[in-house]
Amino acid sequence: MYPGNFFLLFIVLAVPFICNNSKGQLFEQDFDKLWQQFKEKFNKSYTSFHDISRRAAWEDNFKTIDIHNKEAEKGLHSYFIKENHLSDLSPQSYLQQMVKLTKSFHRRTPQEDTMSFIKHGEIPEELNWVEKGFVTPIYNQKDCGSCYAFSIAGAVQGQIFKQTHKLVPLSEQQIVDCSVKSGNFGCGGGSLRNTLRYLEKTGGLMAYSDYPYKAKQQTCRFNRFKTIANISSWAILPARDEKAMEMAVAKIGPIAASINASPRTFQLYHKGVYDDPLCSSNTVNHAMLIVGYTKDAWILKNWWGKHWGENGYMRLKRHKNRCGVSNYAAYAVV
Repeated sequence: MYPGNFFLLFIVLAVPFICNNSKGQLFEQDFDKLWQQFKEKFNKSYTSFHDISRRAAWEDNFKTIDIHNKEAEKGLHSYFIKENHLSDLSPQSYLQQMVKLTKSFHRRTPQEDTMSFIKHGEIPEELNWVEKGFVTPIYNQKDCGSCYAFSIAGAVQGQIFKQTHKLVPLSEQQIVDCSVKSGNFGCGGGSLRNTLRYLEKTGGLMAYSDYPYKAKQQTCRFNRFKTIANISSWAILPARDEKAMEMAVAKIGPIAASINASPRTFQLYHKGVYDDPLCSSNTVNHAMLIVGYTKDAWILKNWWGKHWGENGYMRLKRHKNRCGVSNYAAYAVV
């Protein structure tokens, strides 16, 4: 082959790569730069081995985000996903680290008079307790499986707000540390029912300022003389009944709900009405707080920081029990 022909062949072979890059595809050096930016943004550092495995997970999620959002822009999805602090977790690591709600094997259903109160009367077509002033801090449970504690503490705090119009932060750490004898597992997870049974038995919750969150299980430091909120009753709503859930949110206030947080799209959720058909209603493994509803979506608060969702919140499709949101919803009355 003559030198001139070799040069021509090199140019021809190089053209497709240049064209692909102009279409938005990334080279290895681009991923190197983006990976460093990700670690700096979310203050991540790893050993050499973990850097390789976490980068592989991040790249996989990066590509998933790109494909999904291009489809969403074409109207194929009602929500968008985005890089967040969980983007370096593979599906398996994400499930092991972030979703630790345990099963509640028994239900305490509402008393007939309570259900009668819930199911009768007019309620607004749309309602948002956040817009009414129930604006609580953006929490991050970190790698402690404490969603059960945050959701029940949030429901109790919602009751206080409804009655007094005051925001009184309560101690999730008390629940993590002290509800083990009621069947919970500290940062290893817990259930809504066990948490409510614990509060019913122990006599109340302390203030967040007296017992702040540490994202790890510690020795129980509960002081009954410092409790500021106690529940007078609690119940689990009828299973798979979104109408009862709607009535409860409107008449009782924010309620805790179990949910299936397994899909990768849930892990990376950014904005819009979440409606992934792969989010089955046959299982639940996470707990959130329902703070309102629109005509077509539930409004839920999560505990994964400001980089997840709509500043820590999610809108979830209504009327199809998406992600099992109405499988096991609980309320407490102060």
